[in-house]
Amino acid sequence: MMKVLHGDELAQALTAGFRCLERYRDPINALNVYPVPDGDTGTNMLLTMSAGVAKCAQSAGATAGQVAALVADGAFWEARGNSGVILSQFFKGIAQGLEGKEVCAGADLAQAFRAATQAAYRAVGNPVEGTMLTVIRCVAEALESRVAQDGAGDDLLALWELAFEASKEALDSTPSLLPKLQEAGVVDAGGMGIVVILGGAYHHLNGQDAAQIDLELNTAAGQIDPAQLASVSVESDFLDSSTELEWGYCTQFLIQGEGLDLEQVREDLGQQAESLVIVGDDRVIRVHVHVEDPGAALSYGVARGELSQIKIDNMTMQNQDWATGHQERGAPKSGIALVAVAPGDGLAQLFRDSGCAAVVSGGQTMNPSVAQLLNAAESSGGREVILLPNNKNVAITATQAAERENAAQNLYVIQSRTVSQGVAAALAFNAQVSAAQNLQAMADALTAVVSIEITRSIRDTTLEGIAVAEGDYMGLVEGDLAVVKDTPEEALLSALAGVGLTDDHIVTLYRGADASQEQAEALSRRIEAQAPGVQIDLIYGGQPHYPYFASVE
Repeated sequence: MMKVLHGDELAQALTAGFRCLERYRDPINALNVYPVPDGDTGTNMLLTMSAGVAKCAQSAGATAGQVAALVADGAFWEARGNSGVILSQFFKGIAQGLEGKEVCAGADLAQAFRAATQAAYRAVGNPVEGTMLTVIRCVAEALESRVAQDGAGDDLLALWELAFEASKEALDSTPSLLPKLQEAGVVDAGGMGIVVILGGAYHHLNGQDAAQIDLELNTAAGQIDPAQLASVSVESDFLDSSTELEWGYCTQFLIQGEGLDLEQVREDLGQQAESLVIVGDDRVIRVHVHVEDPGAALSYGVARGELSQIKIDNMTMQNQDWATGHQERGAPKSGIALVAVAPGDGLAQLFRDSGCAAVVSGGQTMNPSVAQLLNAAESSGGREVILLPNNKNVAITATQAAERENAAQNLYVIQSRTVSQGVAAALAFNAQVSAAQNLQAMADALTAVVSIEITRSIRDTTLEGIAVAEGDYMGLVEGDLAVVKDTPEEALLSALAGVGLTDDHIVTLYRGADASQEQAEALSRRIEAQAPGVQIDLIYGGQPHYPYFASVE
């Protein structure tokens, strides 16, 4: 019998839950249908929890209350997506329930889950049953009932088992509570994430390896194999109808200021948002909304404080990727296909228009995993697949993916280290010729462009013998630092001047998420004045952290 959990034991149990979530991430992503496919639920929950788990590693000797507070703090600052924000509030409630507790006893666990339920429901503008909220609430009710029957709830391991079993039962009920899930023939993705975390923690406390355990979770196609995305099935009629809808933009940001009114922000943004999750206090507020115009939501936030961690995703495009992946998964492989990694919604669409069968979101600061690349290759439908990593860090991962054993597909990697190189290679792709011919033509295309990237320094440093101050804009030519300027436009103009433009050059300018159309158009005019006769193509890329990419050919 386990009567209490000390701080170190709680940290180990939550870490085990995180490891189990890692194992189930991809199947959870494949389930994600509600309220819209706004990013990957499993990935968002994993990234949110990872920050809290990282703090656990530094909590040796801490009390149970202190461990819970550390996890909650880390999860708040790194919360991603609808599911991630709700998960961060789940941990906030757990921390409130265990505040001041040296150890976690049975009654404390029940109290913590009740506080977690209240915090999670408060975060959502319009709480909907049949989601992860339902799973959290049902666990709290089961624990409270058992503790009320048994007094203090002396057997903590039995309570953790009860929490896990209650969460599985609640997860199985989600399709009956939410018509969209019933139509799709699946259980709720966020709810499954909660089940997986609790299951991993319970099995660890029971002496098992949570990273290897099969939790025996089910959806329409039967029991889910955590290693097999193909075990997750979505009804074809639902897939077809979902692609006919306009989903809008998933918009996320932090507001930091003084005297912020959380309830007023929730009320104001609720009038223009279809889905709303807002959490925080009078100093920091995290906003996650689904809107038709992200600019209006950002302007509202700017009027109240400093904005950071801004992220905008085109959910219509995400829905198309999600539906395509389900429709093509498991189909017979034939021919040759192209898969690219792209750091922005505009660039993702550009690669699709250039013939890519699948596009993986990622790039600098958000490197996709081997599993994500393999899943994209699987969904592409090609017997032979060429990967375009478009980033030097992703290129290493792509090479590892291509070297896996016992594969049903042949994977090849074009060592595109920049987006500009990737676009040039994609334009050289020809699905009607062999893989060998494509590999040669695409490799040749890499050498035909000069890549320029403009980004901002986050600290004082010296690179390539050049002093760089925090906030300076750096112009990178072929990955090497070439210029340092006060504005992104000046950095790009200076980098282009170093390349030596002539009237037979073509400059393609990819506008990032932090550069407006007006700024980019004004920059184009300045380039024309600097190099008369040069052809300039202006394209919306949407990439974060880099106001501009440019290619010269």
